[in-house]
Amino acid sequence: MLPKQSVSPKLLELLSFVMKKEEFNDFILVGGTSLALQMNHRISIDIDLFGKSELDEELFFDILSEFGKTILLKKSKNILIFSVDNIKIDFVNYRYPLIQKPMLKYGFRLASQMDIAAMKLNAIACRGSKKDFIDLFYLLKKYSLQDMMEFYKQKYQDGSEFMVLKSLTYFDDADKEESPIVFEKVSWETIKTEILSHIKW
Repeated sequence: MLPKQSVSPKLLELLSFVMKKEEFNDFILVGGTSLALQMNHRISIDIDLFGKSELDEELFFDILSEFGKTILLKKSKNILIFSVDNIKIDFVNYRYPLIQKPMLKYGFRLASQMDIAAMKLNAIACRGSKKDFIDLFYLLKKYSLQDMMEFYKQKYQDGSEFMVLKSLTYFDDADKEESPIVFEKVSWETIKTEILSHIKW
């Protein structure tokens, strides 16, 4: 059953619209929203779509405008970020390999939890947000940190395991951020302590 409490009806409607468009067939849903649809652990409010596909700003804008009011927020060679009816949606031309094939769930192409785990570690190594640490906390209920580091190495052969482990002990930036709504009653201090308990130098 679709975990409707994790995402808004409007986001689900937009995601369904995008997933049905042939022009977006190469894109899969990654990040917190993909994980929330699989684990139903927290509310997620944006859409991150990654794929090995060229980004056509004008085409994407026109398609999204069929759904609602569309604003281009940011663009670069490999990233387009739009707001569609006040929902942020990212398209990323992504060169890193998938560890597992995407799953088809609720009619959506979702990145595997193994891929999401690797991407969360990479995000934390770059600059971990509170939501990344929270997602990692829930992934640690299913996978060991050692397993997730293996996923990371498979996906990011140019990555630094040392930087990942070091970043997992640094919460200063995340401490200042507002927390997403998590359905389980768990404190931010508990989440940090649990993550630290898995780190073995």
